[in-house]
Amino acid sequence: MSALTEQSSPPLSPPGGPGGAVFPPTAPPTTPPTARPPAPPRGPWGGPPSPSDRPSPSPRGRFLGGVAVGALVGALVAGGIVAVATHDDSGGSTPAPTTTAKAAAPAPAGSPVTAAPSNAISALVQKAEPSIVAIHDSISQTDIFGRTESGQAAGTGFVLSTDGYIVTNDHVVDGATDITVHFSDGKDASADVVAADANGDLAVLKVDRTDLQALPLGDSDALQIGDQVVAIGNALDLSGGPTVTTGIVSATGRSLDEPNGTHLSNLLQTDTAINPGNSGGPLLDMQGQVVGINTAIAGSAQNIGFAIAINPAKALIDQLQNGKVPAHALLGVSTEPDPSGGAAIHDVTSGSAADQAGLQAGDVITKVDDTAITSPDDLAAAVSGHQPGDQVTVTYQRDGATKTARVTLGSRPTAGD
Repeated sequence: MSALTEQSSPPLSPPGGPGGAVFPPTAPPTTPPTARPPAPPRGPWGGPPSPSDRPSPSPRGRFLGGVAVGALVGALVAGGIVAVATHDDSGGSTPAPTTTAKAAAPAPAGSPVTAAPSNAISALVQKAEPSIVAIHDSISQTDIFGRTESGQAAGTGFVLSTDGYIVTNDHVVDGATDITVHFSDGKDASADVVAADANGDLAVLKVDRTDLQALPLGDSDALQIGDQVVAIGNALDLSGGPTVTTGIVSATGRSLDEPNGTHLSNLLQTDTAINPGNSGGPLLDMQGQVVGINTAIAGSAQNIGFAIAINPAKALIDQLQNGKVPAHALLGVSTEPDPSGGAAIHDVTSGSAADQAGLQAGDVITKVDDTAITSPDDLAAAVSGHQPGDQVTVTYQRDGATKTARVTLGSRPTAGD
């Protein structure tokens, strides 16, 4: 358990490694996989090599306390070290049923004009598809033996503005070079990372185009459990267009911890199928507005996916678009649920804000300022809503007595530090 992350429980095993393209510290396979060359352009989405030429998603991808994130990685391998599909599902099992969206072919001259699609999801997809992109990049990272390995990663993004700004996950482009964005109009463009924040798992890219269609941002706070949502993205890096899946909002306010120390809060949980390659793509409400950014799937369960809620992400996206990587507030405790409610402190990081304020293991935090804390997730959300240097009043229980502490919040280290 990391004491830096305000995490709710010890991360489950087996962990993999950090970043969007990882060479995990696992034993080499007995049979070397077929090396995958860079994916050649194949239609507007630049499809991958044939299935016989690419490695299957591997169960040895990076697990985030039992949760894996959906970027897809294939690699040229050397020395028996395999670059697996990081952030993939738990066992390489058959993905949930999906639908591949394809642009309608032009009608022959003189043919009757067909009506607009009557299906709400079909109409939503046709409207949103021009704003959703497939991302391919080369990656180069060092394996556990100190050797440099190279490969290719695939993910998803969406257009933030008409002048070429694109949003995706940090783990999609972490350690990446030669980033290429594939648009639904059949064009490709090289992209540069404007700024990326590993702690928020978001990145903003820039391409040299001024004719793009931005995807509108919605209101994730207005979502209710059971609302229908749609995910569109580059699932499994399949050729022929983006993959479309639909489901409902299963829960809100979720949190998860990554083994590299990153803590993500304010997540939407959905049963919408999210697969490797969906990372960075939009989760849309039925008005076609972005309410979440798809980022993780539960590796040991079915139909449990997570998306970064768009409302708390908006401020971070604005800063990244301006080339700024913000600092994140840190209390410096690891916590677990308390049977009577609140967040019970399991450990306090030496020298942290909590340590300096006198908080101890065994204390149960019940309030931050005027915000009631009923769970570790509540505590994580309350801290993430502040900036480093902010002063907050923490109310807690110790030996049956209610106490308060004035805490000056610290700064979270860069993920992986």
